[in-house]
Amino acid sequence: MRMQVEQQLEFAARKLGLAGFGVASAGPSESISIYDEWLAGGNAGSMGYLSRRRDLRTDPVLILPGTKSIIAVAARYATHPDPGNGFSTCVATTDYHDVLRVKLSILTSLLVQHVPGAQCRSCVDSAPLLEREWALRAGIGWRGRQGQVIVPGGGACCVLGFILTDAELKPSEPVADRCEDCTLCMDSCPTGAIQKNGLIDARLCVSYLTIEERGTIPPSLRRGTGKSLCGCDRCTAVCPYNRELTIPVMRELEPRRMPTAEDCLRMDEEAFDTQFRGTPVWRIGVNKLRDTALIAIQNASPAPVVPAQ
Repeated sequence: MRMQVEQQLEFAARKLGLAGFGVASAGPSESISIYDEWLAGGNAGSMGYLSRRRDLRTDPVLILPGTKSIIAVAARYATHPDPGNGFSTCVATTDYHDVLRVKLSILTSLLVQHVPGAQCRSCVDSAPLLEREWALRAGIGWRGRQGQVIVPGGGACCVLGFILTDAELKPSEPVADRCEDCTLCMDSCPTGAIQKNGLIDARLCVSYLTIEERGTIPPSLRRGTGKSLCGCDRCTAVCPYNRELTIPVMRELEPRRMPTAEDCLRMDEEAFDTQFRGTPVWRIGVNKLRDTALIAIQNASPAPVVPAQ
């Protein structure tokens, strides 16, 4: 029996090393009011770009006219063996944005072979799309309390990619929430960023503080960042579903050997560029990394650390 186009796309996605694949029927967003509440509470911190194109998030058809279906995929990265120490395993790799764009391009080509003339647009954290909502509606997994989509067999350490298309595809079945009464992710957060209402206060999140915060980390929050240099992983690494993994880490997302905090503190622009170009760390810049490295060293040492002049 000939496979349907959705089955062929999923088969191809698995061959590409993707941990999850699903399809959602397009339509107006069902979570925009929650997003608005989150923005109104100031939870986005200095990430002003999240509100600038807010209207486009209300419906994917505003991003790609005629959108009828949204394909969602997930790629697994490594679970951090010592979360909160050094670099997140999500950033200690080739930039996942680049990796997933290549995978989505291959899937798009396959889709167009089966649906000639289909219009498509790939999105990897690059379009005003409410990504978690569409991942859930496409049946990729369920939303953990820490905000991460938990993928059956892939755990809590996954990144997402999407294809918007005007091809009409059969939607996948959603996955039921399986967190039940577990609060390990909330309990693991050293700064209390994970709120009881299911929202994340980015201003308190260690990943935000070490990546997105444009200035130096506020003194009142420095102790909570511990020995983190870029990213955190505490709330994802602790997830019990990481112990039920059946899908390997995507080959391109295997973590690299990363420098120590002391190495980072000594880096100049050239050394930083050589070490981090092509990884997600590169976008934060050498000055931000040096500031965070100094804080990490101070947190690990009872004696004050003074940077070299």
